Order: sequence, then C-alpha cells, then structure tokens
Amino acid sequence: MAKNKRHPWLKGIVGSWVGWQTVKYVSQHPHFLRDLKHSVKNYAQAISDFGDALQSLRLNTAQMKVELKKSEKTLNEIQQSVNRFQYKLEPRMAKINELQKHLSNELNQVQKEVVAKKRK
Repeated sequence: MAKNKRHPWLKGIVGSWVGWQTVKYVSQHPHFLRDLKHSVKNYAQAISDFGDALQSLRLNTAQMKVELKKSEKTLNEIQQSVNRFQYKLEPRMAKINELQKHLSNELNQVQKEVVAKKRK
C-alpha cells in the first residue's frame, strides 16, 4: 500500500510558518536563548542536587540501621535490668501494700472511736 502523499505543500507552508514565528519570537525576546540556557543549567543542577541528596539519604539510612542494631543490645540489657528490679521489688511492694492497708484500717478504727466519743 502506497503512502498517502496528499497535500505535501501544506507541510511546507506549516513548517515555514512555524520557523517564521520562531525567528520572530527570538528576535523580539533577545534574552530568550540566554534565559533558556540558564533554565537548562538550573534544571541540570537541581537534578544533580537531588541525586546527591538521595545518595546522602541512602548513606544516612544505612548508618541509622547500624546504630539501631547497636542500640538494640543496650535496650535489651535495660529491659532485663528493669525486669529484675520489678521481680525484686514485687515482694516489697506487696509488704508495703499490706502495711498501708493495715494502717488504713487502724486509722478508720481510731476515727470511729473518736466520732463515737464525740456523740456521747
């Protein structure tokens, strides 16, 4: 099947018009090419900065993982110490609670006796 070659002159006219408009725009805006060059440089620099930041993020993440592994051992030791302390503290706390209950009962008893004497 042959290519459809209808209106080849239309492509030439449209291409010429686009070229003319481009030349006209550039001539009316003398700093267009300079600004375009700066924009491209800034874009390239931003991409480079982004790549550097991404690399830094990767390195920092790797370092954080290493430090977390180091601190995990310390946290486990602290948790074991807390568990031992609670184990040793448990009987003492039971005794303190028992004494508190006893003192509370004694105070209630004394208070009842004082109220009873005042009513007489």
